[in-house]
Amino acid sequence: MRNLWRFLRVPTLVRRIMVAQMLLLTLLWCLFLTWMLWDDLRSPPILTGDKTYKTIFTLVERMEGRTQERSEVLEQFSQALREDYGGGDDAGLSITMIIRKHNAILYASAGAPMGVKNTRLGKIERIHSDGRSWTSRTLKSANSDVEVTLVTPAAGWNFFIYLNSRGYYIMPLLVCIPFLLFPAWLSIRIAMRPWNNVVNEIASRAPEDLSPLKAVPTHRELSQMVNAINQFLARVRESTERERVFIADAAHELRTPLAAMRINVEALQAYVSSDNQQALLAGIIRSNSRAARLVNQLLLMMHSEASVDTAMEPVPLTTLIQERMAVLAPLAAERNIELEFYALEESWVSGVRERLMSLIDNVIENAIKYSPQGGRVEVDLFSAETSTQFSVSDAGPGIPVALRERVFDRFFRDPNQVQNGSGLGLAIVKAVAQQHNSSVSLSTSADGGLRVTVDFPNPAFA
Repeated sequence: MRNLWRFLRVPTLVRRIMVAQMLLLTLLWCLFLTWMLWDDLRSPPILTGDKTYKTIFTLVERMEGRTQERSEVLEQFSQALREDYGGGDDAGLSITMIIRKHNAILYASAGAPMGVKNTRLGKIERIHSDGRSWTSRTLKSANSDVEVTLVTPAAGWNFFIYLNSRGYYIMPLLVCIPFLLFPAWLSIRIAMRPWNNVVNEIASRAPEDLSPLKAVPTHRELSQMVNAINQFLARVRESTERERVFIADAAHELRTPLAAMRINVEALQAYVSSDNQQALLAGIIRSNSRAARLVNQLLLMMHSEASVDTAMEPVPLTTLIQERMAVLAPLAAERNIELEFYALEESWVSGVRERLMSLIDNVIENAIKYSPQGGRVEVDLFSAETSTQFSVSDAGPGIPVALRERVFDRFFRDPNQVQNGSGLGLAIVKAVAQQHNSSVSLSTSADGGLRVTVDFPNPAFA
């Protein structure tokens, strides 16, 4: 019950349209009912027709001289009228009749207002009697002097008579309203299929995909919304591209002065003999190296986040990893770190070679940097039926579980990490992996360090 209440509390467009339809249907029904009621209040159906009058004329004329029997028959007829037209035994809520002959009353229903008498035969008139308003009509028989007056209450109580006399117009609508809910719901669901197509396309998109929506419906209302979304995506795409170009241009501009600074400092070292000055110059070179690495990573980051404008091609991943490990071997040798690579066979993936190189370099370089002196970095490549798994394990401090999602953000670093870094390495890895429809996960290695795993989908040509 609680789940049902929680479900009903959540607003939905389908429910809103259904409620609007039911309210509109109810409003139309109320207007129709009001019009019918107003029409019947002015001219009650029982008074406008002549059949009831003619029936009473026939009864009275054929039972001339049988007063007792006639009164009983007329009483039964009066009761039948009340049952058919509602109101019960209360004369103030039902129809009554008064029968006269030569202005003498032959019969009057129980509770009938005796002061009611029409001034014009055959016309419906509003008459006040016994402190109340009544609607009445009197007809005179063509074969005798018998006059029959039918009286109904002129106030809103006439609704009971109306509901019985015209109920066949209303009851089908009242009965059908509950059964209209399911067809209304089904029709709305069918009508909203184009909307669902747009929703599904948006939900299935990658975060970096800012291309226009492909599902452009022809429906005017929905096409306006899709066009607005596409215009918004275009503005975001242009803004992101301007930001990327700005950062890339700034990084390019920084590379030249940083390189010139390093050359000048290295040249200056040849003319400095003081140990303190040499230490200061060595510190400048180290800072310059970190700045140059940051600039290079910014360029890699901008390239990795840019849309792939080069066609994907088959790349021998096993061979590519071996090549990059050979390039990084001197870096590992500086810290006496052993690089190990395990692969059973050549594995192929579909991708852009240069971007895969940046992914491999960042993962292995991070493992080397954060491994202890004399440690070991293990690189594994395993091909399964549907994917190829590339993983790198180290024996470093690792990353706490609570931070393993955030380390993929640009410039974020573990606050407890003492190693220098820019916080861009894993962000580059994730961006390249997403461009290759791959996933990146972090776990704890067998040596207690970090294990980075990239799952590449197997290409169709494999």
